[in-house]
Amino acid sequence: MPQLRVATFNIAGGHQPDVAAINRLFTAENLDIIGVQEIDRQTIRNPGDMPAQIASANYHFEFAKAIDLMGGEYGIAIFSRRPLHQVYIHSYTVYGEERRVFQHGVYDVADSQLSVYNTHLSFETPALRQQQVAELLDAVKADPVPHKVILGDFNMDQDHVEWDSLGPDLYRVNGDHTWYDTFTWRDDTMKVYAIDNIIVTPNIRVAHTKMATQILSDHQMLETELSWA
Repeated sequence: MPQLRVATFNIAGGHQPDVAAINRLFTAENLDIIGVQEIDRQTIRNPGDMPAQIASANYHFEFAKAIDLMGGEYGIAIFSRRPLHQVYIHSYTVYGEERRVFQHGVYDVADSQLSVYNTHLSFETPALRQQQVAELLDAVKADPVPHKVILGDFNMDQDHVEWDSLGPDLYRVNGDHTWYDTFTWRDDTMKVYAIDNIIVTPNIRVAHTKMATQILSDHQMLETELSWA
């Protein structure tokens, strides 16, 4: 039976996060796959290759640029114990102040496959996010791999009802039995703080969900265990 520990974590690249501490967190939690948002590559504020620094010798990574920033690149990344294949990046056709993307790759495990998505949706309005969710779901529905997970910061900060835009055919880890307020700061423009999530197809079982206790960002990492027959 395939069994994987997965997580999503917005590392707040603008606050110059401790990349070595993030690597230690991933390793200590025995994570197999992590979707990361707000990660820099060779920018003035973070003048190194952050994905490579976080991966170190423990993980492979796939970086997806959203925008050029401060002489380098800014976007999202997937970290994984084994290399992903069938990797691609999709730029959303609608976005706000910043161009947004989602990335995809396939992870081989125990004679099976898991299709992995990672995204960071726009913060401006629910209507904009709904359009991005529709594009993401089109890709997920067309994906022939039967087992799928979506990791991300969805920025659904106005009402928990926003999550209904994902439809009834996917299971969300955050908000099923418990709302995990993964955004730890307070912002007067936000009404709810459970904005990071792990979404799976219904053929995947979920167990041992938690937020990491280490404070390394303005978000806390959300993690869970996936298994299937």
